[in-house]
Amino acid sequence: MKRQFIVFCLLNFALTALSQKNPYQVKFSYQIEKEVADEKIRSSKAGLLYSLIGDYHNSNLYSDIAVSWGVDSLNFNDYKTKDALKEICEKAKNHRIVIISENHLKPQHRIFATKIIKELAGYGFNHLGLETFMSISNKNSLLDSMLSVRGYPLDSPLTGTYTLEPKMGVLVRKAIYLKYNLFAYEKTEKIKGKDRDEIQADNIIRYLNNNPNAKVIILCGFHHAIESDLIKRGNSYWMAKYLKDKLEIDPITIYQDNFTEKFIKNEHPLLGTINIDKPSILIDSLGEVVKISHQVDFEVIHPKTSYIDGRPNWLFESEKYKAVKIKLEDFDIDFPIIVSAYPFDEINSVPVDRIELKHKYDRKPLVLKVGKYKISIYDGARTYEYIQTVE
Repeated sequence: MKRQFIVFCLLNFALTALSQKNPYQVKFSYQIEKEVADEKIRSSKAGLLYSLIGDYHNSNLYSDIAVSWGVDSLNFNDYKTKDALKEICEKAKNHRIVIISENHLKPQHRIFATKIIKELAGYGFNHLGLETFMSISNKNSLLDSMLSVRGYPLDSPLTGTYTLEPKMGVLVRKAIYLKYNLFAYEKTEKIKGKDRDEIQADNIIRYLNNNPNAKVIILCGFHHAIESDLIKRGNSYWMAKYLKDKLEIDPITIYQDNFTEKFIKNEHPLLGTINIDKPSILIDSLGEVVKISHQVDFEVIHPKTSYIDGRPNWLFESEKYKAVKIKLEDFDIDFPIIVSAYPFDEINSVPVDRIELKHKYDRKPLVLKVGKYKISIYDGARTYEYIQTVE
Protein backbone atom coordinates (compact mmCIF):
# COMPACT_ATOMS: atom_id res chain seq x y z
CA MET A 1 0.00 0.00 0.00
CA LYS A 2 2.84 2.38 0.90
CA ARG A 3 4.59 1.62 -2.39
CA GLN A 4 1.38 2.29 -4.33
CA PHE A 5 0.95 5.62 -2.55
CA ILE A 6 4.50 6.64 -3.50
CA VAL A 7 3.84 5.68 -7.13
CA PHE A 8 0.64 7.76 -7.11
CA CYS A 9 2.50 10.77 -5.71
CA LEU A 10 5.31 10.50 -8.26
CA LEU A 11 2.84 10.21 -11.14
CA ASN A 12 0.90 13.21 -9.89
CA PHE A 13 4.08 15.25 -9.53
CA ALA A 14 5.44 14.29 -12.96
CA LEU A 15 2.21 14.81 -14.87
CA THR A 16 1.32 18.02 -13.06
CA ALA A 17 4.76 19.33 -13.98
CA LEU A 18 4.09 18.30 -17.58
CA SER A 19 0.82 20.23 -17.59
CA GLN A 20 2.66 23.30 -16.31
CA LYS A 21 5.16 23.16 -19.16
CA ASN A 22 2.46 22.54 -21.75
CA PRO A 23 -0.75 24.09 -20.41
CA TYR A 24 -2.50 24.08 -23.78
CA GLN A 25 -3.81 20.64 -24.61
CA VAL A 26 -5.73 22.26 -27.47
CA LYS A 27 -5.17 23.17 -31.10
CA PHE A 28 -6.24 26.06 -33.31
CA SER A 29 -8.85 25.25 -35.93
CA TYR A 30 -6.36 25.64 -38.78
CA GLN A 31 -4.17 23.03 -37.09
CA ILE A 32 -7.11 20.65 -36.71
CA GLU A 33 -8.05 21.07 -40.37
CA LYS A 34 -4.48 20.42 -41.49
CA GLU A 35 -4.23 17.26 -39.42
CA VAL A 36 -7.50 16.03 -40.91
CA ALA A 37 -6.31 16.84 -44.44
CA ASP A 38 -3.00 15.08 -43.80
CA GLU A 39 -4.91 12.08 -42.41
CA LYS A 40 -3.07 12.36 -39.10
CA ILE A 41 -6.32 12.28 -37.12
CA ARG A 42 -9.75 10.78 -37.66
CA SER A 43 -12.98 12.73 -37.75
CA SER A 44 -13.85 11.67 -34.19
CA LYS A 45 -10.58 13.14 -32.88
CA ALA A 46 -11.21 16.32 -34.89
CA GLY A 47 -14.64 16.59 -33.25
CA LEU A 48 -13.08 16.21 -29.82
CA LEU A 49 -10.43 18.86 -30.53
CA TYR A 50 -13.07 21.33 -31.71
CA SER A 51 -15.06 20.71 -28.52
CA LEU A 52 -12.04 21.74 -26.45
CA ILE A 53 -12.02 25.20 -28.03
CA GLY A 54 -15.75 25.75 -27.62
CA ASP A 55 -16.63 25.28 -31.29
CA TYR A 56 -19.84 23.30 -30.86
CA HIS A 57 -20.97 23.47 -34.48
CA ASN A 58 -17.73 22.29 -36.10
CA SER A 59 -17.24 19.69 -33.40
CA ASN A 60 -20.50 17.98 -34.34
CA LEU A 61 -19.96 18.39 -38.09
CA TYR A 62 -17.12 15.90 -37.72
CA SER A 63 -18.72 13.28 -35.54
CA ASP A 64 -22.31 12.22 -34.91
CA ILE A 65 -24.30 9.00 -34.60
CA ALA A 66 -27.71 8.13 -35.99
CA VAL A 67 -30.93 8.00 -33.99
CA SER A 68 -30.87 4.49 -32.53
CA TRP A 69 -33.16 1.47 -32.03
CA GLY A 70 -35.87 2.65 -34.39
CA VAL A 71 -37.36 5.47 -32.34
CA ASP A 72 -37.23 7.75 -35.40
CA SER A 73 -40.09 5.73 -36.91
CA LEU A 74 -42.42 6.10 -33.90
CA ASN A 75 -45.34 8.53 -33.80
CA PHE A 76 -45.48 10.78 -30.72
CA ASN A 77 -48.36 13.06 -31.75
CA ASP A 78 -50.57 12.00 -28.83
CA TYR A 79 -48.04 12.87 -26.15
CA LYS A 80 -47.05 16.04 -24.33
CA THR A 81 -43.72 17.11 -22.88
CA LYS A 82 -42.69 17.69 -19.27
CA ASP A 83 -39.58 18.88 -17.42
CA ALA A 84 -37.18 15.93 -17.50
CA LEU A 85 -35.14 16.81 -14.42
CA LYS A 86 -37.99 16.58 -11.95
CA GLU A 87 -39.41 13.34 -13.38
CA ILE A 88 -36.03 11.60 -13.58
CA CYS A 89 -34.99 12.52 -10.04
CA GLU A 90 -38.37 11.54 -8.61
CA LYS A 91 -38.01 8.07 -10.16
CA ALA A 92 -34.29 7.72 -9.42
CA LYS A 93 -34.24 8.80 -5.78
CA ASN A 94 -35.20 5.37 -4.42
CA HIS A 95 -32.78 3.42 -6.64
CA ARG A 96 -29.17 2.55 -5.91
CA ILE A 97 -27.68 3.00 -9.39
CA VAL A 98 -28.34 5.75 -11.96
CA ILE A 99 -26.63 5.59 -15.35
CA ILE A 100 -26.52 8.75 -17.48
CA SER A 101 -25.40 8.51 -21.10
CA GLU A 102 -24.01 11.47 -23.03
CA ASN A 103 -22.78 12.33 -26.48
CA HIS A 104 -19.17 13.34 -25.77
CA LEU A 105 -19.39 16.27 -28.20
CA LYS A 106 -22.57 17.83 -26.85
CA PRO A 107 -21.81 19.83 -23.69
CA GLN A 108 -25.52 20.46 -23.06
CA HIS A 109 -25.66 16.79 -22.03
CA ARG A 110 -23.05 17.50 -19.34
CA ILE A 111 -24.95 20.57 -18.19
CA PHE A 112 -28.06 18.42 -17.71
CA ALA A 113 -26.09 15.60 -16.06
CA THR A 114 -24.66 18.14 -13.60
CA LYS A 115 -28.19 19.14 -12.62
CA ILE A 116 -29.13 15.49 -12.01
CA ILE A 117 -26.02 14.98 -9.90
CA LYS A 118 -26.87 18.06 -7.83
CA GLU A 119 -30.49 17.01 -7.26
CA LEU A 120 -29.70 13.39 -6.40
CA ALA A 121 -27.13 14.46 -3.82
CA GLY A 122 -30.15 15.40 -1.72
CA TYR A 123 -31.37 11.81 -1.86
CA GLY A 124 -28.21 10.15 -0.58
CA PHE A 125 -26.30 9.67 -3.82
CA ASN A 126 -22.66 10.03 -2.85
CA HIS A 127 -20.50 8.21 -5.40
CA LEU A 128 -19.82 9.16 -9.02
CA GLY A 129 -18.04 7.11 -11.67
CA LEU A 130 -16.95 8.75 -14.94
CA GLU A 131 -15.92 6.87 -18.05
CA THR A 132 -13.38 9.60 -18.77
CA PHE A 133 -11.35 9.27 -15.57
CA MET A 134 -7.86 7.94 -16.07
CA SER A 135 -6.87 5.11 -13.73
CA ILE A 136 -3.76 3.02 -13.11
CA SER A 137 -5.45 -0.35 -13.55
CA ASN A 138 -8.87 -2.00 -13.43
CA LYS A 139 -9.01 -1.16 -9.72
CA ASN A 140 -11.11 2.07 -9.68
CA SER A 141 -8.12 4.15 -8.47
CA LEU A 142 -7.85 7.58 -10.08
CA LEU A 143 -4.53 8.35 -11.71
CA ASP A 144 -5.16 11.92 -10.56
CA SER A 145 -5.21 10.83 -6.92
CA MET A 146 -5.29 14.40 -5.61
CA LEU A 147 -8.38 15.39 -7.61
CA SER A 148 -10.85 15.56 -4.72
CA VAL A 149 -8.32 17.23 -2.41
CA ARG A 150 -7.49 19.85 -5.04
CA GLY A 151 -11.13 20.39 -5.98
CA TYR A 152 -10.83 20.67 -9.76
CA PRO A 153 -9.53 18.73 -12.80
CA LEU A 154 -6.16 19.56 -14.29
CA ASP A 155 -5.78 20.84 -17.83
CA SER A 156 -3.87 17.64 -18.50
CA PRO A 157 -4.62 14.04 -19.51
CA LEU A 158 -3.72 13.12 -15.93
CA THR A 159 -7.34 13.64 -14.89
CA GLY A 160 -8.92 12.34 -18.08
CA THR A 161 -9.63 12.98 -21.74
CA TYR A 162 -13.14 14.44 -21.74
CA THR A 163 -12.39 16.31 -18.50
CA LEU A 164 -10.38 18.68 -20.73
CA GLU A 165 -13.69 20.04 -22.04
CA PRO A 166 -14.93 22.99 -19.94
CA LYS A 167 -18.44 21.74 -19.12
CA MET A 168 -17.11 18.35 -18.05
CA GLY A 169 -14.65 20.23 -15.86
CA VAL A 170 -17.56 22.12 -14.30
CA LEU A 171 -19.39 18.84 -13.67
CA VAL A 172 -16.38 17.41 -11.84
CA ARG A 173 -15.98 20.56 -9.74
CA LYS A 174 -19.67 20.43 -8.77
CA ALA A 175 -19.44 16.76 -7.82
CA ILE A 176 -16.45 17.44 -5.57
CA TYR A 177 -18.24 20.41 -3.99
CA LEU A 178 -21.22 18.13 -3.28
CA LYS A 179 -18.88 15.62 -1.55
CA TYR A 180 -19.24 12.86 -4.12
CA ASN A 181 -16.62 10.12 -3.96
CA LEU A 182 -15.13 9.90 -7.44
CA PHE A 183 -13.98 6.66 -9.02
CA ALA A 184 -12.82 5.28 -12.36
CA TYR A 185 -14.31 2.28 -14.11
CA GLU A 186 -13.03 2.37 -17.69
CA LYS A 187 -11.18 -0.65 -19.05
CA THR A 188 -7.43 -0.15 -18.79
CA GLU A 189 -6.27 -3.73 -19.28
CA LYS A 190 -7.40 -6.53 -21.56
CA ILE A 191 -9.05 -9.51 -19.91
CA LYS A 192 -9.36 -12.69 -21.95
CA GLY A 193 -12.93 -13.56 -22.86
CA LYS A 194 -14.36 -10.17 -21.86
CA ASP A 195 -14.95 -7.08 -23.95
CA ARG A 196 -14.84 -3.47 -22.84
CA ASP A 197 -18.41 -3.24 -21.54
CA GLU A 198 -18.20 -6.31 -19.34
CA ILE A 199 -14.89 -5.12 -17.89
CA GLN A 200 -16.48 -1.74 -17.18
CA ALA A 201 -19.35 -3.46 -15.38
CA ASP A 202 -16.98 -5.66 -13.38
CA ASN A 203 -15.00 -2.60 -12.32
CA ILE A 204 -18.19 -0.88 -11.11
CA ILE A 205 -19.25 -4.03 -9.26
CA ARG A 206 -15.88 -4.18 -7.54
CA TYR A 207 -16.34 -0.61 -6.39
CA LEU A 208 -19.85 -1.31 -5.10
CA ASN A 209 -18.63 -4.37 -3.22
CA ASN A 210 -16.03 -2.19 -1.51
CA ASN A 211 -18.70 0.43 -0.75
CA PRO A 212 -21.80 -1.59 0.16
CA ASN A 213 -23.85 1.44 1.24
CA ALA A 214 -23.05 3.54 -1.80
CA LYS A 215 -25.71 5.12 -3.99
CA VAL A 216 -23.97 5.52 -7.31
CA ILE A 217 -24.25 7.64 -10.45
CA ILE A 218 -22.42 6.44 -13.56
CA LEU A 219 -21.71 8.82 -16.45
CA CYS A 220 -20.94 7.04 -19.71
CA GLY A 221 -20.96 7.60 -23.44
CA PHE A 222 -23.67 6.68 -25.92
CA HIS A 223 -24.94 3.07 -25.86
CA HIS A 224 -23.16 1.90 -22.70
CA ALA A 225 -26.38 2.79 -20.84
CA ILE A 226 -28.44 0.15 -22.69
CA GLU A 227 -29.89 -2.27 -20.13
CA SER A 228 -31.83 -4.52 -22.52
CA ASP A 229 -30.59 -7.71 -24.16
CA LEU A 230 -29.73 -5.79 -27.34
CA ILE A 231 -26.56 -7.34 -28.71
CA LYS A 232 -23.55 -5.07 -29.04
CA ARG A 233 -21.59 -7.41 -31.29
CA GLY A 234 -21.13 -11.16 -31.41
CA ASN A 235 -22.53 -12.32 -28.09
CA SER A 236 -21.60 -9.20 -26.12
CA TYR A 237 -23.98 -6.82 -24.37
CA TRP A 238 -23.65 -3.22 -23.22
CA MET A 239 -22.32 -2.16 -19.80
CA ALA A 240 -25.68 -1.44 -18.13
CA LYS A 241 -26.99 -4.89 -19.13
CA TYR A 242 -23.99 -6.65 -17.57
CA LEU A 243 -24.36 -4.53 -14.45
CA LYS A 244 -28.07 -5.25 -14.16
CA ASP A 245 -27.69 -9.01 -14.60
CA LYS A 246 -24.64 -9.55 -12.42
CA LEU A 247 -25.91 -7.43 -9.51
CA GLU A 248 -29.57 -8.33 -9.95
CA ILE A 249 -30.28 -4.62 -9.44
CA ASP A 250 -32.39 -2.60 -11.85
CA PRO A 251 -30.59 0.70 -12.57
CA ILE A 252 -32.26 3.89 -13.76
CA THR A 253 -30.89 4.46 -17.26
CA ILE A 254 -30.97 7.80 -19.08
CA TYR A 255 -30.15 8.35 -22.76
CA GLN A 256 -29.76 11.85 -24.18
CA ASP A 257 -28.71 11.64 -27.83
CA ASN A 258 -31.70 10.25 -29.75
CA PHE A 259 -33.67 13.45 -29.21
CA THR A 260 -30.82 15.94 -29.57
CA GLU A 261 -30.12 17.82 -32.79
CA LYS A 262 -27.99 16.03 -35.37
CA PHE A 263 -25.44 17.60 -37.69
CA ILE A 264 -24.45 14.70 -39.96
CA LYS A 265 -27.21 12.11 -39.55
CA ASN A 266 -30.93 12.80 -39.79
CA GLU A 267 -32.24 14.11 -36.47
CA HIS A 268 -35.47 12.88 -34.94
CA PRO A 269 -38.48 14.49 -36.70
CA LEU A 270 -40.03 15.29 -33.30
CA LEU A 271 -37.48 18.07 -32.83
CA GLY A 272 -39.02 19.97 -35.71
CA THR A 273 -42.55 19.87 -34.28
CA ILE A 274 -42.23 20.67 -30.56
CA ASN A 275 -41.40 23.89 -28.76
CA ILE A 276 -39.45 23.34 -25.53
CA ASP A 277 -36.97 25.52 -23.65
CA LYS A 278 -35.51 22.92 -21.29
CA PRO A 279 -34.64 19.20 -21.37
CA SER A 280 -37.94 17.32 -21.43
CA ILE A 281 -39.52 13.88 -21.50
CA LEU A 282 -42.76 12.63 -23.05
CA ILE A 283 -45.87 11.94 -20.99
CA ASP A 284 -49.18 10.38 -22.00
CA SER A 285 -52.73 11.66 -21.43
CA LEU A 286 -52.64 10.35 -17.84
CA GLY A 287 -49.44 12.22 -17.07
CA GLU A 288 -47.33 9.06 -17.01
CA VAL A 289 -43.83 9.00 -18.48
CA VAL A 290 -43.80 7.34 -21.89
CA LYS A 291 -41.55 4.30 -22.01
CA ILE A 292 -40.25 4.69 -25.54
CA SER A 293 -38.28 1.44 -25.72
CA HIS A 294 -36.83 -1.36 -23.61
CA GLN A 295 -33.29 -0.11 -24.08
CA VAL A 296 -33.35 2.59 -21.37
CA ASP A 297 -35.75 4.07 -18.84
CA PHE A 298 -35.65 7.70 -19.95
CA GLU A 299 -34.94 9.38 -23.28
CA VAL A 300 -34.34 13.09 -22.82
CA ILE A 301 -35.45 15.60 -25.45
CA HIS A 302 -33.09 18.55 -25.71
CA PRO A 303 -34.12 21.90 -27.22
CA LYS A 304 -32.47 22.74 -30.51
CA THR A 305 -29.56 25.12 -30.15
CA SER A 306 -29.85 28.79 -30.99
CA TYR A 307 -26.95 31.23 -30.77
CA ILE A 308 -26.38 34.41 -28.80
CA ASP A 309 -23.45 36.43 -30.14
CA GLY A 310 -22.08 33.24 -31.68
CA ARG A 311 -22.34 31.15 -28.49
CA PRO A 312 -24.86 28.32 -27.87
CA ASN A 313 -27.84 29.54 -25.85
CA TRP A 314 -27.65 26.63 -23.38
CA LEU A 315 -24.39 28.06 -22.01
CA PHE A 316 -26.54 30.74 -20.36
CA GLU A 317 -27.85 28.36 -17.71
CA SER A 318 -29.38 31.06 -15.51
CA GLU A 319 -29.34 34.79 -14.90
CA LYS A 320 -25.99 34.31 -13.14
CA TYR A 321 -24.31 33.58 -16.48
CA LYS A 322 -23.11 36.61 -18.42
CA ALA A 323 -21.63 37.30 -21.85
CA VAL A 324 -18.12 38.66 -21.21
CA LYS A 325 -16.27 40.48 -23.98
CA ILE A 326 -12.54 39.84 -24.29
CA LYS A 327 -10.22 42.77 -23.50
CA LEU A 328 -7.96 42.88 -26.54
CA GLU A 329 -7.06 46.57 -26.72
CA ASP A 330 -4.25 46.31 -24.16
CA PHE A 331 -2.30 43.61 -26.00
CA ASP A 332 -0.35 43.37 -29.24
CA ILE A 333 -1.87 40.10 -30.38
CA ASP A 334 -1.47 37.97 -33.48
CA PHE A 335 -4.60 36.10 -34.54
CA PRO A 336 -5.99 33.50 -34.21
CA ILE A 337 -6.10 33.32 -30.46
CA ILE A 338 -7.45 30.91 -27.86
CA VAL A 339 -9.09 32.56 -24.86
CA SER A 340 -9.58 30.61 -21.64
CA ALA A 341 -11.27 31.56 -18.37
CA TYR A 342 -10.09 29.97 -15.11
CA PRO A 343 -11.48 30.38 -11.59
CA PHE A 344 -9.18 32.88 -9.90
CA ASP A 345 -7.90 30.58 -7.15
CA GLU A 346 -7.07 27.55 -9.33
CA ILE A 347 -3.71 26.51 -10.79
CA ASN A 348 -3.29 24.55 -14.05
CA SER A 349 -7.00 23.75 -14.10
CA VAL A 350 -9.43 23.03 -16.91
CA PRO A 351 -11.04 26.36 -17.89
CA VAL A 352 -14.73 26.90 -17.25
CA ASP A 353 -15.02 28.36 -20.75
CA ARG A 354 -12.72 28.50 -23.77
CA ILE A 355 -13.12 29.94 -27.25
CA GLU A 356 -11.09 30.57 -30.39
CA LEU A 357 -11.17 34.00 -32.02
CA LYS A 358 -9.95 33.69 -35.60
CA HIS A 359 -9.48 37.40 -36.44
CA LYS A 360 -9.85 40.85 -34.94
CA TYR A 361 -13.48 41.13 -36.03
CA ASP A 362 -14.40 37.87 -34.30
CA ARG A 363 -16.04 39.14 -31.13
CA LYS A 364 -17.59 36.04 -29.58
CA PRO A 365 -17.81 36.45 -25.81
CA LEU A 366 -16.94 34.12 -23.00
CA VAL A 367 -19.96 32.93 -21.03
CA LEU A 368 -19.16 33.06 -17.33
CA LYS A 369 -21.00 32.71 -14.07
CA VAL A 370 -20.76 35.59 -11.61
CA GLY A 371 -17.32 35.42 -9.98
CA LYS A 372 -13.62 36.20 -10.34
CA TYR A 373 -11.50 34.74 -13.15
CA LYS A 374 -8.08 34.67 -14.73
CA ILE A 375 -8.45 35.27 -18.44
CA SER A 376 -5.67 33.82 -20.60
CA ILE A 377 -5.10 34.80 -24.24
CA TYR A 378 -2.83 32.51 -26.25
CA ASP A 379 -1.69 33.27 -29.82
CA GLY A 380 0.42 30.16 -30.37
CA ALA A 381 3.63 31.78 -29.17
CA ARG A 382 2.77 34.12 -26.31
CA THR A 383 0.32 34.18 -23.44
CA TYR A 384 -1.35 37.31 -22.07
CA GLU A 385 -3.35 37.30 -18.85
CA TYR A 386 -5.64 39.62 -16.93
CA ILE A 387 -8.14 39.39 -14.08
CA GLN A 388 -11.87 39.65 -14.80
CA THR A 389 -14.64 40.04 -12.23
CA VAL A 390 -18.11 39.13 -13.49
CA GLU A 391 -20.95 40.78 -11.59
